[in-house]
Amino acid sequence: MKILAPVSSINEVKILISKGAEELYCGISLEAWEHKHGQDLWLSRRGPGKANIGNLEILSELVETAHNCGAKVFLTLNQPGYVKELAAEILPFVQEVRRNCKVDAFIVADPGLIRILKEKEQDIVIHVSSLAAVLNSSSVNFFRKLGVERIIFPRYLNVNSLNKIISTCGRELEYEVFILNDGCVFEEGYCHVSHAYGGAFCHNPAWSYKLLSMVREDEKESFRHCVDEYKRWLWVGIKNFGGLTGSDGYPLGMCGLCSLHEYKELGITSLKIVGREAPLRKKAKSVELVKRILDYENDGHPSGEVRDYARRLKGVKRLCETGYMCYDR
Repeated sequence: MKILAPVSSINEVKILISKGAEELYCGISLEAWEHKHGQDLWLSRRGPGKANIGNLEILSELVETAHNCGAKVFLTLNQPGYVKELAAEILPFVQEVRRNCKVDAFIVADPGLIRILKEKEQDIVIHVSSLAAVLNSSSVNFFRKLGVERIIFPRYLNVNSLNKIISTCGRELEYEVFILNDGCVFEEGYCHVSHAYGGAFCHNPAWSYKLLSMVREDEKESFRHCVDEYKRWLWVGIKNFGGLTGSDGYPLGMCGLCSLHEYKELGITSLKIVGREAPLRKKAKSVELVKRILDYENDGHPSGEVRDYARRLKGVKRLCETGYMCYDR
């Protein structure tokens, strides 16, 4: 299994690769695109700013640096959908990127855009974004027919579900899973919550909930219990600990590190670290953490020992034991 790390600056490339990353992914925010379409229409799911590469010249240099170090680079075009006019505009952009920047693959969610790209650029390598919400074997087979090379599964698909999908669809395709950082309340491919005006309401543990209809007392108790669970999950797994670190400086928050052994058995190709917008230190420590546990697993330790080792390295075992930080709860 390879480690896939986020990158937003050429200065990060050699450091992340030295820590163990063999694949990098990035977005791009072009001044000409912003001038024409404004700040609200993005090429990818990260808005203009520090999460993206600034122009094609920097992207080309970044890719060359990564290639010289033996790593691949993937570019995100992962909005869940683009209107027809935009898709037609993206095609020449992709063709220019392929000519001048030599990225190894494009991460795309929109089936219509995938179809256009494969029709016009038959040898293009496309990875299906998690924003496409590939949640079952039928979805995998649908995108296989479009000619993609890799499926990026959404977070929270547990090992049993992944096993069923991959067993049905086979291992001819590459498969990628989230391994560290960042959680989301909704299934990301179906979420239309705005993150403007101070952040998404769904990430607010202080949000107030109440029943509007008459229900039995036992139903009220069940409702209160579910709300308490939800708020605790938000506080521990997503909101509070996403930016904090354990005793060795490794990031807390969501992860799937305990499942590394099972992911290897399933034939998972790549382990994705989330956080293009994160500071370099967090990215580097994230790669280092995954690499240490992956090396431990590759040394032949059984699943239970890998799980215990992962929890020790994260540094706050009691938080791991709650299950609130798990992609595979």
